[in-house]
Amino acid sequence: MTVEKRKQFFNARRGCQSFTGNKKHQEGMVVLAVVAILLGIVTFATIITSQSVQQFYTLEKARRNAESNQVELKLHVKNVARALRSHNVLTALTTTDVAHLSTTVLVSELEGIDSQPLTLFEVNVSHDSTNATYTAKFLRYPSLLRLPTSAQQFSWDSQLTNWLFNRDASALSANFFAEVESLTQCHNMLSGNVFWITGDCELDPSDLPHNSSSNPVLLIVADGDLTLQAHAHLYGLIVMLSSSHNSYTLRVASSASISGTYVSNAPVTEQINGTATLSTPLLKALQENTVLAKIIPIPGTSYDHD
Repeated sequence: MTVEKRKQFFNARRGCQSFTGNKKHQEGMVVLAVVAILLGIVTFATIITSQSVQQFYTLEKARRNAESNQVELKLHVKNVARALRSHNVLTALTTTDVAHLSTTVLVSELEGIDSQPLTLFEVNVSHDSTNATYTAKFLRYPSLLRLPTSAQQFSWDSQLTNWLFNRDASALSANFFAEVESLTQCHNMLSGNVFWITGDCELDPSDLPHNSSSNPVLLIVADGDLTLQAHAHLYGLIVMLSSSHNSYTLRVASSASISGTYVSNAPVTEQINGTATLSTPLLKALQENTVLAKIIPIPGTSYDHD
C-alpha cells in the first residue's frame, strides 16, 4: 500500500509539471502574438504615415507650383502692359516673349472726353504645360489729357496744369512723365520729345535738330525765361510754369518761330519779334505720341482661371 501511494504521488507531480510547461508555452505564444499584432499595427501606422507625408508633400509641391505659375503669369502680364505703353502689340509681344508662355492681346480704340485718344488692351497669358491662365485689362491714355483751349493759347491760366495734366502745378514734376529729359539748361539737348527745364532756357538752331512738324515736342520751362535765338524753330507745345507766380519772359528772335502754341500758369512778358503760329493738328499729333502715354490696370477686370 505504501509503495502504490508514492507512485500515485509521483505520477501526480509529473502531471503538475506537464501542466505548468503547457501554460508557459501558451503564455509565450500569447506574447508573441501580441508582439506580432503590435508590430503589424506599427508597420501599418508607419505605412499610412509615410503615405500621408508623401501625399502632403505632393499636394504642397503642387500648391507651390500653382502659386509660382500664377505669380509668373501676373508678372508677365505686367511686363506686356509696360511694353504696350510705348509700343505696338507686335513689338510688345516680341520684346516680352517667354518660351513656355502663350500671350494674346485684344485691342479696342476708344475716344474720351475732349477727343482724348484711349486704347483698351485685354492681355491673356497661359502656361503651355499647365491649364493656368491669367487675364487683365489695361487702359492707355495720354498724360496730356486735354489740349489748350482757345482762351489759353498764347496766354496764361492759373489752373493750366489741372486742365492739361489733371495735376496741380505744385504737384507736377518731371517724374510725372514716363519719358522725359530733365535739365537745367537747353544746350545740346538729346533726342527726345518731352523736356523739363528748371531755370532759363536759350535755344539755338542746333539744340533741337530732331524737332520738326512731324516730330513735335513738349517743352516745359519751370521758373525761368525762354529765349528762341535767331533761326531757332520750335514745333510743339511750350508750357511756362511759375511756382511763385512771378512773371517770366518769352523771347522770340525775328528769324525764329513757334509752331503749335505756348501757355503759362502766370502772366508772361512777351518779346516776340518772330512768329508764333497756332497748329492744332501738330498739338494733336503730340498728344497721341506714345512718349506721352500712361497705362493703368482697370480695377475688377483681372482674373485667373484653369
